[in-house]
Amino acid sequence: MNARPEHRASEADDIVLRAAQPADLEALVAIENRCFSTDRLSRRRLRYYIEASHAVMMVAVQPDAAKGASVTGYALLLLRRGTQLTRLYSVAVLPEARGRGLAEKLIVALEERALAKGKRFMRLEVASNNISAIALYERLGFHRFGLYPDYYDDHSDALRMQKTLVNTGGTCRQPPYPWYQQTTEFTCGPAALMMALSELGHALPMTQHSELTVWRRATTIYMTSGHGGCHPIGLALAAADHGVTAEVWLNAGLPLFVEGVRNKDKKKVLTFVENSFESEAKAQHIPVQQFDWKLDDLINAMDEGAKPVCLISTYAFDRKKAPHWVTVTGYDRHNVYLHDPDADGRPPVECQHLPVAREDFMRLASYGQRKVRALVLLRDRRTSKA
Repeated sequence: MNARPEHRASEADDIVLRAAQPADLEALVAIENRCFSTDRLSRRRLRYYIEASHAVMMVAVQPDAAKGASVTGYALLLLRRGTQLTRLYSVAVLPEARGRGLAEKLIVALEERALAKGKRFMRLEVASNNISAIALYERLGFHRFGLYPDYYDDHSDALRMQKTLVNTGGTCRQPPYPWYQQTTEFTCGPAALMMALSELGHALPMTQHSELTVWRRATTIYMTSGHGGCHPIGLALAAADHGVTAEVWLNAGLPLFVEGVRNKDKKKVLTFVENSFESEAKAQHIPVQQFDWKLDDLINAMDEGAKPVCLISTYAFDRKKAPHWVTVTGYDRHNVYLHDPDADGRPPVECQHLPVAREDFMRLASYGQRKVRALVLLRDRRTSKA
């Protein structure tokens, strides 16, 4: 959301910063209406964020001898579950309270709370023509890493910025990596594969037609229920169809996805499809390695040029324990970075280069009771060692 912080300011020693409370709602609505003419948070959303477990809202309170304490500004931070990412969603200070450094104080307070919750990264969007806000964010250590055209209600563009909240010693700077949003609830695998193929420079159009074509090639027919999910070997076969070298790493033997299927006939069909995938991979000389691979193995493969597509459990994100495919875009000393194709109503900035702590990655990359771990590694056929 577009923030409207004040210019460089003097100290405001009499201001008290604290967490927002339900009793602040009327003051917050008034601040929102006075500070923004478009893209306003509704009363309902403000009430929700005051108590939401994934949000931190701080307010600046001005003591007033005549009227008592009054709320003169607020800042709202959203936390991305399962990652070290936060999003500075909104900052607003009443016009008469500007020039005192309140926006900066509120943001710094949110940074401290983010760190206390184990979060190392803060992102934001700000109108590209909001010079004073951009100057404040840059002074606070945010750097630019992208642009959203026609982002706000008034059709202005949004500048994307990020700050590392601790000195991580070599933090990944999120180099450009194609991102694609899956268009159905069951095509995360094709979307993740398309991102990796595009990063390798292969001309598979990032369209729903391509997405569904890959899904038809890679699907296992049945999953726990509903539409079929994509099998790692099926994704590797689809990648090979598009001219790259593909390799599959599994930590368990086939079949991978029968434990959640109760119907015996469905289990037979699923086992048949998985075995068919394995036979076709052998015929096409696509390696399917079964070993207890670790994060270091993945990092070594990336250092050699591989573009990984990884199966994860969504439990860390949404507590639903669903299988989900993501693209691994990079790593640094502390984190592994992911592109998540499932925006689920979130802005793309919250789905790209998601920082997952190294110590959490292997848990995230384990699905089901068997703790299945599956990777599809793509390499440019022209430079591959295979």
